[in-house]
Amino acid sequence: MTPERKNKVTEAALTTLAIIFGSVAFALSVVAGQTPSINWPLLIAGIISTAITLVVAAVEKVRANKLRAATEQLARDTEARYELLVSGLTPSAKHVAAIAGLTAASAPLETQRGRLDQSVAVSASGVAPGSRGMFYRYDQATAEFTLAAEWPGGARQRCGPNDPGHFAMKRAAEDGLVFEADDRPSPFKQPSPGPPQAHAVVIVPVRVGTLALGVLTVDSDRSSWPTGVTAYSSRDIRQLLLLADLLTAGLTP
Repeated sequence: MTPERKNKVTEAALTTLAIIFGSVAFALSVVAGQTPSINWPLLIAGIISTAITLVVAAVEKVRANKLRAATEQLARDTEARYELLVSGLTPSAKHVAAIAGLTAASAPLETQRGRLDQSVAVSASGVAPGSRGMFYRYDQATAEFTLAAEWPGGARQRCGPNDPGHFAMKRAAEDGLVFEADDRPSPFKQPSPGPPQAHAVVIVPVRVGTLALGVLTVDSDRSSWPTGVTAYSSRDIRQLLLLADLLTAGLTP
């Protein structure tokens, strides 16, 4: 018998016992109440039936608590394994980028990097439904960000010192900070008719040591997100950081 089948049979048996002995206890209490004197056999039988019903209820509660504890432990184990996966993949990013470069060794270096830029942007767009992934290169001389890759389209091509979102992008690129917001319009969305709409946004740095290469960012209007979810999760951000490491490896000579 499979564990699932065994669990269903046990639940059905406990439910049946609770119904039977609960009904017996009620019936005995009614019958005993109609006798002019104490009917000890009926009274004892009623007490035993009531006790059995309470025991069955307690067993059901214990089983429910064990199931909840097992589910919570499974969630913790899954999260821990995910963290181990991310930790194991991050040091391997440079090796992955090197392998990717070997497959396109006949192409110019900038072409190879462009392919990696676009691949990372597409991957970033997949961290949550309805997201757009973007990689902006950073020019330290002008403090200007230029769009290098996006998926899908529609992002602003440039972001200068006086443009919305530039402060967060500059701090992310130069100081290695991560920015996230969910209560304001996306600074990466090109202007469109109608009132601005709040988006969920995350900006992560792409840098080598103290050298700022740019930022990897995502935004979403959340129209295809589950009800009640308004921001990117910590897991989404860790995935973006991993993609940023991969992109950094590919951009590093």
